[in-house]
Amino acid sequence: MIESYKHPEVINEQELIGLLNLRGVEDQATKAILEKFVDQCHHEADAEVAAAPGNLEISNRANIKADIKIAILYSKTERYKNQARESFEDTYTAASQNDSTYDLAEQIEALIDALES
Repeated sequence: MIESYKHPEVINEQELIGLLNLRGVEDQATKAILEKFVDQCHHEADAEVAAAPGNLEISNRANIKADIKIAILYSKTERYKNQARESFEDTYTAASQNDSTYDLAEQIEALIDALES
């Protein structure tokens, strides 16, 4: 990982899911932790992009994978299933527009199916 893209604090996903279920994003502390998690996902994507500057395919894939990770977090909560569905659908639209990310679109379809069952 490139040093400039390291995120100083790794968010515990299970703890965040518990906080989202218990307090929701209305709680400022929970919202702040959620924002750090989202930032962490985007920092990971930025690190992938920085490792291959100018490669649009890697950039697209990294950003879509970050969005999938965020949507998966929402899907694991009781309170934010609709947010998960909306995030998956938006990310699916982006992933299905390019042949290089079609495998990610298929992964998202499976996640949507699992969410609906």
